[in-house]
Amino acid sequence: MEHHERTACPKLTGRIVSPGEPGYSEARLDSNFYYSKDKFPNVIVYCQDTHDVQNAVRWARCQEVPIRVRSGGHHHEAFSTGTGVIVIDVSEMKQVHINKSKGIATVQAGNTGQELYSKLYESGLTQVGGTCAEVGISGLLLSGGMGPLLRRHGLTCDSLVALEMVDANGRVIHATENNEHKDLFWASRGGGGGNFGIVTSMTIKVYPAKPVTWFNIGWDWNQPVEEVIDTWQNFFLRADIRWFSHLDLWSKLFPSEQFDKLPLKAMGVFWGTPEEARWELTPLLNIGRPSNQTIELVSWDQAIKNFEVSNEIFITSKPEYKSSGAYAMRPLPPEAIKIIRKTLEDTTSPLLNVLIYSLGGAFQDTPPTGTAFYYREAKFFIQYYNQWLEDEEAPKRKHELESLRRRLLPYTKGDYVGNPDSDIEDYLTAYYGGNVDRLRYVKGKYDPYNVFCFEQSIPPASKAGSWL
Repeated sequence: MEHHERTACPKLTGRIVSPGEPGYSEARLDSNFYYSKDKFPNVIVYCQDTHDVQNAVRWARCQEVPIRVRSGGHHHEAFSTGTGVIVIDVSEMKQVHINKSKGIATVQAGNTGQELYSKLYESGLTQVGGTCAEVGISGLLLSGGMGPLLRRHGLTCDSLVALEMVDANGRVIHATENNEHKDLFWASRGGGGGNFGIVTSMTIKVYPAKPVTWFNIGWDWNQPVEEVIDTWQNFFLRADIRWFSHLDLWSKLFPSEQFDKLPLKAMGVFWGTPEEARWELTPLLNIGRPSNQTIELVSWDQAIKNFEVSNEIFITSKPEYKSSGAYAMRPLPPEAIKIIRKTLEDTTSPLLNVLIYSLGGAFQDTPPTGTAFYYREAKFFIQYYNQWLEDEEAPKRKHELESLRRRLLPYTKGDYVGNPDSDIEDYLTAYYGGNVDRLRYVKGKYDPYNVFCFEQSIPPASKAGSWL
C-alpha cells in the first residue's frame, strides 16, 4: 500500500503495516511487552533495502511524523516504538557478504546475533557478538556490544571497519575510521542506536570459529553465596584473555525445577583443554558442593547456544520486565557482595536476577575516548533484571530492582546504553561518561534539527569542545 497524504511528499516503499491491518498488533510491539503494549505507531515500514529507508526518512520529514528506528526490537524500554510515530524497521534486511581472505563480512542491519553467528559458522568463522540470540547485530554494535570474545578481541564495536548510514535528510553516508566521516564512525562505536541516523549495513572483522571449553558450575542456595561471588570476581580479575564468563545469580525463590537450572552459576568459555580449565577453576570448584560441574570441549556454535540456553528465562511469550545495569570500576568489596546476597535472599520475587560480566583483556586496550564507549577501565558489568506475570506486580518488582541498583551506587558507576534504564535521570553521563560533549557535537553536525529524537536520545550541540 502507498501513503501520499501530501502530493509533494515521497511515497513509502517496503512492506508497510498500518493500524487495523493484519499483523499490526504484533508489529507495533518491542520484545518487552510491558513497555511497548501501550504504544501505537501511525505506520510501520519494514524496509527491504537502503532505498526504502531513505524514502521513509524523507516521508517522515515531509509529513512531520516523529521517527523511531528498530532492528532487533529488543530495546528494554521500548524506545524503538511509540505512539503517533513512524517505525522504520530494518529487520528484514538480512544480506551477509563474507570475504574470508580479508577476514571481514559486510552485514545488513536486520541480522540478529544468532542469524549472523550461523551464517558465519558455515564458513568456519564467527563475529564479536553477544550472548542473546534475538538481539539485532546493529543495535548491539552501536551500543558497544559485550560478549564471549570481549576479552580476546574487544567489544563488538571494536570490530567495525565501515558503516553505511541514512542521515536525517535521507542521504547515504559511508563512514570509516579515516574518511571525512571519521567523527561519525567514532560516535557509532558505542554512541547508541538511532541517535545519528539509520545504519543499513556494517563491515566488520570476523575470526576463525574454533572449538572451545564450555564450563557451567552451579550451586544451590544452601551454599556459601558470598564466597562464590568473591572467588569468581577474583579469578576473573587475574584470568588471561583465554577466559570469558558470566556469573548468574537468581533469587532464593527461583523455581529451579521448573526451569531445570540452578539459581547460582558461573558459566563461560575457555580457549584451552577441559583438563586445563578444570585445574585452573579449582578455587571455584572447591566452594561448598557445586551441584553441577560441566566442563567440556564443544564446537563454537554449541558454546553460543549454551550461553543462550543458560541465560535466558522468559515465562511468557509477551514478557513484562525491568532491566538496568552499572559498571564496577573496582572489585566489589565485601559489603557490596553482602547487599547482592541479602537482596536475592530476602526478595519475594522469584525472578530477580543479577548477571555479572567479566571484562578486561582486549576490552581495555582501547582508551575511554578512543570510541564513544567510555567505560573501558571497568572490571565488571552488572545487569539487574526482574520479571513478573501480573500487571499489578509491576510497581513492586520495579521498585525492588531500583532499590538494589541504588544500594550498589557507592560501588558502581554509570550504565550501559544497550541495557537502558528510563529511571536514570542523568542518562547522558551514565551512558557516555566523559564522551558526552563530543557525542553532542557529532549529533549537532549530522542531525542539527534533532530529527532522530526519542526518550534518552543524544541532544545536538553546535560548538566543538576542547577534545578537537
